Amino acid sequence: MASNTKQQKRAKRAASKAKQNRMVRGGQAVKASAGESTSVEQVYSKAMESGSYDALFKKMKEAQETGLVAMISVFLVDPLLALVLKGHKEEHATDYIVLVFTAYRAWLDGADEAATMAWLESDEFQDAYVAASEAVAKQQQQQKQFG
Repeated sequence: MASNTKQQKRAKRAASKAKQNRMVRGGQAVKASAGESTSVEQVYSKAMESGSYDALFKKMKEAQETGLVAMISVFLVDPLLALVLKGHKEEHATDYIVLVFTAYRAWLDGADEAATMAWLESDEFQDAYVAASEAVAKQQQQQKQFG
């Protein structure tokens, strides 16, 4: 496993790359790559339209009262995220993660994309994301061993 510093750098690069990708696309329709039947934007849009995030956002809000690591952990075990991670390249999965957190912050406190990106790129969020990733990975490993 990469060191915390390396994971933080990767996460910051990924967040800025996702922002750059969104800016480049500038509202244009995004076509799925040859190997992908559905783009992450389509997955996100369909889930948003169907209300799939309502329960997730409520769980994330409840967990956030405990702490940022707990809130991120709730997100990291979401089945939709697992599907996106399995079926898409890392940079596209990162775009999905940014889309969901942007929607969550808009739902939670009306934050705009710029405020959300600043939050996602903050050291506090990066540290919490790494800690949550490690905790979820450890929990999943234990479930495989004893499950």
